[in-house]
Amino acid sequence: MKNICNEYNKWLLILPFIGILGSCSNGDEFFEEERYKKEIYVVSDVSQVFQAEYEMTKSDEAVKTLAFAVSGTNPIDRDVNIVVEKDEDLLTKYNYSNYMDETDKYAHGLKETDYTLSSSSVTIKAGAELKDQIGKLPITLKTSVLENLSVDSTYFIPFRIKEASPYEINEDKRNVLYRIYKKNQYASQRNNTYYNSIGYIGSAFFTSTKVVQPLSYNKIRVYVGSQVYSTNDTQETINKNAMIITVNEDNTVTMSPYSAEGGLKVTTLMPSDDPNDSSGSYGYRNVYNPDEQRFYLYYSYNTGNGEQIIREQMTLE
Repeated sequence: MKNICNEYNKWLLILPFIGILGSCSNGDEFFEEERYKKEIYVVSDVSQVFQAEYEMTKSDEAVKTLAFAVSGTNPIDRDVNIVVEKDEDLLTKYNYSNYMDETDKYAHGLKETDYTLSSSSVTIKAGAELKDQIGKLPITLKTSVLENLSVDSTYFIPFRIKEASPYEINEDKRNVLYRIYKKNQYASQRNNTYYNSIGYIGSAFFTSTKVVQPLSYNKIRVYVGSQVYSTNDTQETINKNAMIITVNEDNTVTMSPYSAEGGLKVTTLMPSDDPNDSSGSYGYRNVYNPDEQRFYLYYSYNTGNGEQIIREQMTLE
């Protein structure tokens, strides 16, 4: 009796596996079958934001692309055609849901005259591997427009998929806030750029970590002396403490106030040509060394509490 029970239990264990093997006996249909629905969508993060970082150069224009894709485990077998349009309502909803009545924090939308679309249509061609099944919409911005975007504000171009074929549109990923960041060869707005700063205020040694932000292809913003920037700083605080460093063609630099409204005075000083000069300024030639990614600065500033003489080295972290 015990042996009969053992045999019975063994068959109970084996039978489910026989059923599974039988269901796969027709070849690879199970693996070739589309297990995820094909839907067309615009690429974005969980907040429906696509982050585009534009590099400012001497060129009059800069180009980045907005990406579109199709979900599913298998490659598409037909071309996908997408038509794109602006979606002003999306930006309005974003601002209100994030800031409500704090309108000074609202993100700004770019005017249609500030950018150029090569076309309002995007095509994803069939036949490519899954990883290459991406449609790209080139979006061109004038360098002059980028330079005028404040690093203290947020800028979007809101888009939506107006229509698409031959598959359905994923309604949860139909809209996107195309966020614009700017960068130059010295700093990035998208990812905070830090420089290690060491130097002297008069004869007093100081060291700090400075946040450096891109303004134009050859200009950056940074706080004077040992002042420390915070993302919570008001515009009044920024105007009082921020200066512009301009890098010239020969890598010499000049310093000037970021804003005329803050009362900050900044003067680029002339370093001594004598290594033994008592000012100690000889090693601070007001130059940028691209090999070291380091600024050598000699300047004075006055926030209203008297002039401060600064000798400073700023090195990219």
